[in-house]
Amino acid sequence: MLKFALKNMAIKKVQIILIVLSIVISAGIGVLAFNVATQVDEGITSNAGYYSVIIGPAGSNTQLAMNSMYFTDSPVGTIPYSVAGSLQQDSRVTSVIPFAMADNYNGYGVVGTTPDYLNSKEIASGEMFELGGSMQAVIGSNIAKYNDLKVGDLIYTSHSTASTETHAEGITVVGILKESHSAFDNIVFTQLKTLWDMHDHGEHEEGGEHQHTHGTVCAILINTKNPGYAMQLVNEYDGKIITEKDGDSYTLQAIEPMSVVRDVLNDADDTKYIVFVLCAVILVMNIMIISIITLLNMYHSAKEISLMRLIGISMKKINLLYIIQNSIMGLASVLLAFGVSRICMILMNDYVESMGVVLNMSKVYPAEFIILLAVFTISVLPTVIWTFTMSRKDSISD
Repeated sequence: MLKFALKNMAIKKVQIILIVLSIVISAGIGVLAFNVATQVDEGITSNAGYYSVIIGPAGSNTQLAMNSMYFTDSPVGTIPYSVAGSLQQDSRVTSVIPFAMADNYNGYGVVGTTPDYLNSKEIASGEMFELGGSMQAVIGSNIAKYNDLKVGDLIYTSHSTASTETHAEGITVVGILKESHSAFDNIVFTQLKTLWDMHDHGEHEEGGEHQHTHGTVCAILINTKNPGYAMQLVNEYDGKIITEKDGDSYTLQAIEPMSVVRDVLNDADDTKYIVFVLCAVILVMNIMIISIITLLNMYHSAKEISLMRLIGISMKKINLLYIIQNSIMGLASVLLAFGVSRICMILMNDYVESMGVVLNMSKVYPAEFIILLAVFTISVLPTVIWTFTMSRKDSISD
């Protein structure tokens, strides 16, 4: 029966190809949209809960949050490191982590911070850079993989986040992070002092503006003893003006990162729902196409069925033949759709990385199997209905 079903499918190549394409489009788009949307949501929210407050230069609060937690976009600007010193003496604060982003290594961002910034990450090989040292780096897994780097190698970073002009002094790789399928896989982490030493010429040019780099940071990430203290710090530091001894003034902003991320996700959810609606429309249209092609195919098979009945083949076996045929076609199509969705995720990864999320191609959600099963069932259902109807109308007894 299986051999006969395969031969019958080979005869009707055009109809089979049309049905397969319809199923692949329906299932592939549905699975792709759900997987990417879910990973982006999880990736964005995963880091937001690590910090109670983020303090940085006045400007876009979204840019401050996304840059200091997900390394997207450029830093808003810089603020004096002395702000971090003051916060470390604050009894309401449990941890203060300075953050500076400057330079690049082969296009990958370079972040100056403390080991505490990487507390949630595992080191696959080597060790963490020294807190009080300089010119040491812990690199993301992708950087090590794609640049063939190992512990002990020297890397030479370039001026600013986009320049190709390299610094003369190299940074020693002392550790490589375990792959986390996050933006951390694509960043070079070093001591804050490393960035200051690299730019110990007063100021450098980035984005068309001169920025003081020695003794400045792009953001300060803070954890407090309770949420009430976090709100107090936001109220105290948001809009505060700091004047340094050299006369330079800085206007600060303070944000609660979780609130900012919620706003970002709310905007993203609106887009996500539009995508899901479009997927639903495409799915309905393809269901109609699949049903029409299947029914036409079965209608044109009426003579073939009559001949089989005349030579003594029972209607049950004929029904089974067509159900097996369409089941093979549907199963092959949904498996192909799943594979196509993963290929599309690879192509989309660069765009999603701009949101601070690295897609995990191996991550599969239970809902994806439900989508594939639903499309498979829909693809086979017209055949089941048609064969059942034919059985009811059949006048030749089995």
